[in-house]
Amino acid sequence: MRALQHYIKRKAATNLLHAPRTAKALGRPFNTHVTISFWQLGCDETDIFDVFAKLRNERFQRWSSYAPVGAAVTRNGPPTYAWVIEADKGLHHIHWMLHIAHDQLMHFSGSLRRWLIKINDGQPISDDTVMIQQIDNAEGLKKYLAKGTEPHFARFCNIRPQDTGPVHGRKSGISRNLGPAEWMPRKAAWKAARRRAA
Repeated sequence: MRALQHYIKRKAATNLLHAPRTAKALGRPFNTHVTISFWQLGCDETDIFDVFAKLRNERFQRWSSYAPVGAAVTRNGPPTYAWVIEADKGLHHIHWMLHIAHDQLMHFSGSLRRWLIKINDGQPISDDTVMIQQIDNAEGLKKYLAKGTEPHFARFCNIRPQDTGPVHGRKSGISRNLGPAEWMPRKAAWKAARRRAA
């Protein structure tokens, strides 16, 4: 059994807070917000981290990176996302910010529902099990997702901390292309430019 985490740790929160800007700099801005109510899928709360990891790593990444026969590019491009697991009142759910190509949104929506039906032992899922919304303000949304950060660090980042419930396993994460190796040099270059302009 994975250890319980009550808050998003500082390192994970830092990655989460840099993710929207980094995604935009890569030309893959977050434009889609998915909320999945795992508590409606019959998943044991101790398994939700692993169930979502399998959906994300085996289903979504394969879907996004797939190159149709004869196509010069992949379906959706490099998987680009950030996620948070919350469990307030014991109701485990996922907030997932992604880049989805506009012409692939309907295909993604249908595929996601099929993946969730498989998780639900092949049984139909209710309409409110998954919500897919357009992101108009990724910078604002990231602060909403980061509300479960350790309180002292959340306040340092001007985020009002909230108790989002304990989770077995990590409470948040980002895609590999948004990690520190990508955002740290960009931040250093931005700081250097500001110093030169001062």
